[in-house]
Amino acid sequence: MSSNKIQFGRPKKHKQKLSELTLTIDNLSLEGRGVSKQIATKKGQKAIFVDGAIPGEIVRVKISQQHKNYDEAKLVSIEQPSVHRVDANCEHYNHCGGCQLQHIETTAQLDFKQQAVLSLLARSAKVIPVSIQEPIRSAPYHYRRTARIGVNRLNQSNNMIVGFRRKGSSKLLQVAKCNILPENLCGLFDQLRQTLQQISNAKAITHIEYQQGDQSGALTFRCKEPLSKHARDLLATMLTELGLQGFLKFDSAIEPLQTNADNLSYFVNQVELRFNSGDFLQVNSQVNKQMINRAIEWLALTEKDHVLDLFSGLGNFSLPIAKHVATVTGVEGSESMVQRASENALYNKIENSEFFSANLAQSVIHHPWYAKAFNKIILDPPRSGASELISSLLSGDEEQAKLSPELILYIACDPSSLARDTALLATLGYKITKFCVMDMFPNTTHIETMALFSKVKSNEKKINGATKTKPKKKKLFSL
Repeated sequence: MSSNKIQFGRPKKHKQKLSELTLTIDNLSLEGRGVSKQIATKKGQKAIFVDGAIPGEIVRVKISQQHKNYDEAKLVSIEQPSVHRVDANCEHYNHCGGCQLQHIETTAQLDFKQQAVLSLLARSAKVIPVSIQEPIRSAPYHYRRTARIGVNRLNQSNNMIVGFRRKGSSKLLQVAKCNILPENLCGLFDQLRQTLQQISNAKAITHIEYQQGDQSGALTFRCKEPLSKHARDLLATMLTELGLQGFLKFDSAIEPLQTNADNLSYFVNQVELRFNSGDFLQVNSQVNKQMINRAIEWLALTEKDHVLDLFSGLGNFSLPIAKHVATVTGVEGSESMVQRASENALYNKIENSEFFSANLAQSVIHHPWYAKAFNKIILDPPRSGASELISSLLSGDEEQAKLSPELILYIACDPSSLARDTALLATLGYKITKFCVMDMFPNTTHIETMALFSKVKSNEKKINGATKTKPKKKKLFSL
């Protein structure tokens, strides 16, 4: 009888020893990681993703995780640094989950982001924009007018933690100073920590939302249970010192911490847009103003245009463009934001706009506003994109004719959703005529883009994601 042991099941896989490698970084991924494709496999080149590496660098890495089609690696050393590598401008850079690209010079960040999105569009949607425009840029620091600040009281020490999520973790990092907030609020975290430390049931506060208008800002404390009068007085005193308004937000109500508060608002093209605590705002006011002006330019608006603004919010696009067009119709899922946009139109005496509430994740063809004739559309969807909405808008059904706008301006906050929706729009007869990236979130991996889609004319033929115009036949003349 054989002495060999009987083996049941599949043979055991021998784990490959994770080793160190020297790599040249080829490009930057959509997640902001360096990518190298030096490892050859039977099926071609295998990508290796390296956190903290920059295109053009030669780096020493250690493989941390292996997958079927790609590997992940940690940076061991930089053998030859990129000319775009800079020192991070934040003491929390190595631990905080935000501002992940501070090691890359800001102009180069946008270039790498643009290359990454264009590569995705070409690979996934088989599309190359006709014209790539100059990026919309921002100051690298002190740009945010909104932020969500985490708070937690430790059970053992009773100390307050005030800050942001740690890198790759759901736990909070104690933040002393944040360079993305306005300069006068860089020390906000210390003041919050000192005040909250004096509140016995501070654990009732789950997080704090910061919002800033042109003239005044606010802190909204999200609470899961009421705070005492003493706690409210402490918060009100701190807010007065900071020059901010304050609110307590519960599941079903918002309570002000002060009386006679000023209106929260910001201006765009002589239009004052008022907002309430908790309303969605574009994070970067510098980029927002440039984005609206570029939208007006790209759409070539005239007094004959009828514009449909989808995901219109409080009227961020609708109201500044209203003076350039015949009519503008805004549609938004949140009824409170529809009310805010209508109030802003009334306050600014804009009479050629109207706003409606609709679930834009479902078919919209039976809403009364759909029956209107729109020749230009603005789409500013969430990260999930707008594929269902695009199909509903432009495909129509047997009972109702489809819309056929000449131009669609798409504001994208997720490159993958943009690529998917671009492929869909191509099948519906649209091409990207203008494209740009926007520095809405400097020093982060977030990528925001603008794309102008034009209706393909009947004398154009689509070839490999691009379009070519059919040459007109020349008439032959005889003498």
